[in-house]
Amino acid sequence: MAANKFVLKHHRVEVEYTPEDPAVGATSTAGLTVLVYRDGSSTSMSFTGSEVATDQTALGTLVSVALVRSVDTGGERFGFFLPQLDVPPTQSAEFRTVGVYERFSGPESIPHRDPSWRSIELHGTAHTLITEA
Repeated sequence: MAANKFVLKHHRVEVEYTPEDPAVGATSTAGLTVLVYRDGSSTSMSFTGSEVATDQTALGTLVSVALVRSVDTGGERFGFFLPQLDVPPTQSAEFRTVGVYERFSGPESIPHRDPSWRSIELHGTAHTLITEA
């Protein structure tokens, strides 16, 4: 079975991600938290399915969220790649992946800065949760 619960860690950063189940349908999961981001310097941030962007790539699924949401002065995004992992129920699988932060300026940023990126290595654990249909 495909893993459907992921915990990713890097030093003080921890991400919990439970992808929405397309078999269940968006209406039954609308408004539910699918991703929680924590780092040691701030409180945790929770994101619903509509706030989480996912893109299928040759490297795996790119999952990203906006950590700072300001159109005028810029912001920060965080993303990570998830491999396709098959994990039997009640078991877990360890994996490593990469996380990427992007900082960008907005039209009213003074001084205006070019976008910048930094990456971190993430240690992950994948689980398969049994969901009722």
